[in-house]
Amino acid sequence: MCADSTARDIDRRSVLRGIAVTAGAASFAGCTGGIPGTGSGDDGELLFWASPFDDEVWDPWKEWFQNQWQENHDSPITLSPFTYEDMRQKFLSGGRQGRPDAIEGVLENLSEYIKADLVEPITEQAEGLKFSDGYIDGAWDAMTYQGEVYGLPYVGNGRALIYRKDIFERNNLQPPKTAKEFHEVARTIKQNEDITPFNNCTKKGGVRAFQEWISHVFQYHDNLYTREGDSWKLQASPDTLGKIFKAFYYEPWASDDAFCNPDNRGQGYQANDPGYLNGNIAMIECGTWLMGWTSGQEINNENQTTKLLEENTGVAQLPYAKGGSVGTYLEVKPVMVNKHSNNKEQAFDIISTFCSPESMKQMPRDVRLTPVHKDLSSKLEVDAWKPFTEVMNVGKPLAKITWGPVMDEYYDEMQEVVYGQKKPMKAGADLHSRLKDLETEV
Repeated sequence: MCADSTARDIDRRSVLRGIAVTAGAASFAGCTGGIPGTGSGDDGELLFWASPFDDEVWDPWKEWFQNQWQENHDSPITLSPFTYEDMRQKFLSGGRQGRPDAIEGVLENLSEYIKADLVEPITEQAEGLKFSDGYIDGAWDAMTYQGEVYGLPYVGNGRALIYRKDIFERNNLQPPKTAKEFHEVARTIKQNEDITPFNNCTKKGGVRAFQEWISHVFQYHDNLYTREGDSWKLQASPDTLGKIFKAFYYEPWASDDAFCNPDNRGQGYQANDPGYLNGNIAMIECGTWLMGWTSGQEINNENQTTKLLEENTGVAQLPYAKGGSVGTYLEVKPVMVNKHSNNKEQAFDIISTFCSPESMKQMPRDVRLTPVHKDLSSKLEVDAWKPFTEVMNVGKPLAKITWGPVMDEYYDEMQEVVYGQKKPMKAGADLHSRLKDLETEV
């Protein structure tokens, strides 16, 4: 699933949704104050926030979940969709009021919510589930902090280089392994093809922008920070951070021979993913969710997009800058119980039902492309997509620190590089200094 947003409808995701899907009732249970999905829950209604709930491809799963819930519970439940950015902001500011009862998120949210005392440890309940032993180690480890389990995983993938096979074949190109090869490939495409050679996400505050950057950090280190005694220590050097900025932000966007579309500068997945799917970009950094995205109002031609994905798309490990090696960000989505819910027992029922193998079998295919549970088989049916399994195997989960301050520092430096306002090695040194200062805060 896309980390910025799993749903396909960009317009619907640009503002707070006015629609909530209510399980077990046709009305919008608990939707008070004119904003769906934020009710008090005084009538016993349960509230579950998750990013994909406004996507029509989830409708069959919603029907299945409604039936499951009605069979086992008397309380109504509202499934309310938000963007990840909106969910994070609203949960951090209002979660202590007990709403929502359960929340889905991205991995960088988990430690932040733990430190904010917003999510309930569920170790005993989680380990007692009949399917808990089937989760892959990396997914289970990603849910664990200081011996306690704080969420259940339901989807995983790694960041890969997605590229146009037909363009590569026409220009006698191979998927680049190093940054130097990546620049040469991109500039060859720029010279010979009427298409943007590459795009990555450079939106300030965008989750995808952070995940793409940290993927390249993982090509040098197991994590940006590691635990040493009672504190966290920064691992990346100024030189490493500068090399990443130079290879994947300065050269593509701000150098004398840049090869990205300047109109996409400062944008997130909204320009990145549909740009590739509509045939306008030759290479992007992305995850498995792209493979299920063939329809929606962002897609200009469903047949052409389906053909592009099934016949002309290749998957490779991300290229790495000098001194790095193969590596990437392991995305594992946590589903969590609000510590301040008035009904934590049923909130756990929500997340355990949602994350069960039976539930995941009902979910859209892109949830099961690289499954996190042994009871699910991969749906990577196109041979060219199968390298995603190798990508996921080299992925590394985030350290359990508060990522918000780190992300904020990164966004500022990244954008200065992308807009040509600062040289990449200077930005790397400045970012290192700021991240060093955060050692006592994260």
